[in-house]
Amino acid sequence: MHYHYHRHKFFHAVLKLMVVAAMVYAAWVGGRFFIKPGFDAKKINETSILKEKTFEKEPVEIITSSGIKFWLIEEHTIPIIAMSFIFKQGGHAYDPVNKSGRAGIAANMLVYGSGNFNRQQFQEEMELNGIHIAFSAGREDLSGGLVTPSKNREKAYALLHSALISPHFTMRDLQIEKQQNLEALKIQQEHPASILSLAFAKELFGDEHPFGRNPLGKKEDIASLDAKDLKDWHQNTLTKDNLIIAVAGDITLKEASAAVEKIFADLPKHNAKEDVPSPNMNLKPHTKNLKRETAQVISSFAAAGTTRSAEDFYPLYIANHIFGGAGLTSRLSLAAREKEGLTYGVYTYLSTDEKTPLILGQFSSTPENYSKIKEIINTEWQKMAQNGVTEQELEDARNYLLASYNLRFDSIAGLADMLAAMQKYELGLDFLQKRNSYVKAVTLEEVNQAAAKYFSVMPMEVVIGNINNQE
Repeated sequence: MHYHYHRHKFFHAVLKLMVVAAMVYAAWVGGRFFIKPGFDAKKINETSILKEKTFEKEPVEIITSSGIKFWLIEEHTIPIIAMSFIFKQGGHAYDPVNKSGRAGIAANMLVYGSGNFNRQQFQEEMELNGIHIAFSAGREDLSGGLVTPSKNREKAYALLHSALISPHFTMRDLQIEKQQNLEALKIQQEHPASILSLAFAKELFGDEHPFGRNPLGKKEDIASLDAKDLKDWHQNTLTKDNLIIAVAGDITLKEASAAVEKIFADLPKHNAKEDVPSPNMNLKPHTKNLKRETAQVISSFAAAGTTRSAEDFYPLYIANHIFGGAGLTSRLSLAAREKEGLTYGVYTYLSTDEKTPLILGQFSSTPENYSKIKEIINTEWQKMAQNGVTEQELEDARNYLLASYNLRFDSIAGLADMLAAMQKYELGLDFLQKRNSYVKAVTLEEVNQAAAKYFSVMPMEVVIGNINNQE
C-alpha cells in the first residue's frame, strides 16, 4: 500500500511540473491547446445516446437549515454523486501584490492532509474508495469538485469537510509546492506558448493590473510564502458569502441538504476582500512581436466582445462559431488550413466575463507562412463585419449548436459543473430547458448586426517567433 502511494506521488510530482508549465497558457486560451475536429451535426443528433435528454425536471434551489443555498438535480440511474462549488474572489488575481502564487499553492495543498488525515492517509482514503476531490485556483475564482460512489458518500463528505475546514498546510508540503512552482517558472521560460501567454496578458491587461500577472507568481514572492500566508488565504477565501454550490446524481433532496450542511456549515460567514476592478484593456489594433528563433510562429489575438448577460450574446456566439469556432468547418479553418494548408489550427472563441468581454483567437504557422495566414484572417475579419453570414451558414451553425449541446452532459460531474456555472452567470433555474430555444430564436439580422459591431475593429495581436516587417 505504501509503495503504491509513494510511487504515484513521485509520478504526480513530475506530471505537475509539466501541467503547471502549460497552465498559464491554458488560462488565456481557455485550455484549448489544439483545435477540436469538426462535427457533422446531423450525425451527432442521430447517433448520440443523449439526444433524447431534455432535462424535463428543472434544478431545485434549496436553502439548508443554516442558510446555505445550493442547486440540485437528482439522477438515480447511476450510483454516483457529484458536487461542484465555486468560491468567488478565490483566484490568483486576489493574491496580495507581494504574495503572488499563493492561491495556486494553497489550492493544491487543500488535499495534502487535513483534520485527522495526514497527506498519505488522505490520498489513500480517496484511492481506496473511488473518491475524487480537487481544487483549482483560476484567475478570479477558486473551483472545487467532489465525485464519489453513492455507497462511499459519508467518507467523501468527511474528507471534503476536513479539507475545507482544517487543512494541515505543513511546512514540508509547502516547501515541496514552492520548489515545484519555482521549477515550473524555469520551464515557462523555455516554453514558447507560456512565454506568449504571459506577454499577451501583460499587453492586454497591463503590467499593474492583477489580470496581467503570472498565475504561478514571482520567484521572490513564492520563496517568501509561509504557513501564515496560507492560513490567511484560507480564512479569507473559503467563506459562505462567496460560495456557489451545485449537486447532481444519486441523491435525494433531503440527503443533499444534509450533506451540504455537513460539509459547508462550519465555514466562516464573511470575507474581507475587495473586488478586483475591471482592467482598462489595450485593444487598439497593433502587433507586438516577441522575436525568437523558433520553428513555429504562434499568434494570440483579441478584440472587444460581449458579456454572458448581454442581449447580443447569442448572436455573437453564433457569428463567432461560423467565423472561427466551428472546428475544421469554420471560415478561418477552411480558408487557412483546408484550402491553403498554412496551419494545423486556427480558432476563435468568446470570453464573456463581465470584466473581460473579448473575442480571443490563436493560430500557429511557419515563419514564412505567417504573413499569408495573417492576411487571410484580416480578410475574413473584414468580410464578417461588412457582409455578415448567410442564411445557410446560420442554419448549419444552429443545427450544430442544438445537436451537440447535450454532449456536455455525458457525466454526472459535468452536470454539476453546469449547475454551478448557471448560478455564477445568473442564467436561471430553467436554463437547461430554454437554452436551445435561445439559439433557435436568433435571427439572421441579429447575427449580422453583432458581426458588424464586433468585427468592425481589427484585433490586437502578440506573436512569438521571428516574423518580418513587424514592430
